[in-house]
Amino acid sequence: MKKLIIIISICTSFAIGQTYCAGDQISLTHQNQSQSVCAEYDGYEVGDMFKLADYNGDLNGGNYHVIFIDMGASW
Repeated sequence: MKKLIIIISICTSFAIGQTYCAGDQISLTHQNQSQSVCAEYDGYEVGDMFKLADYNGDLNGGNYHVIFIDMGASW
């Protein structure tokens, strides 16, 4: 019974853990969420806040950027 619960838990976590797939566009709600900077880069200091909307030309006055987000886990 314990093994069944563990297997169900693992399958459920994989099913609901992914918000976006390759090629999906990030929703406006998620673009406007503030994120903290954890590494200094391109004028940002550690602890600064940014939004993905800052890089969306439709939302920032026409200054477009390409953003590639690569996330993974080694478990």
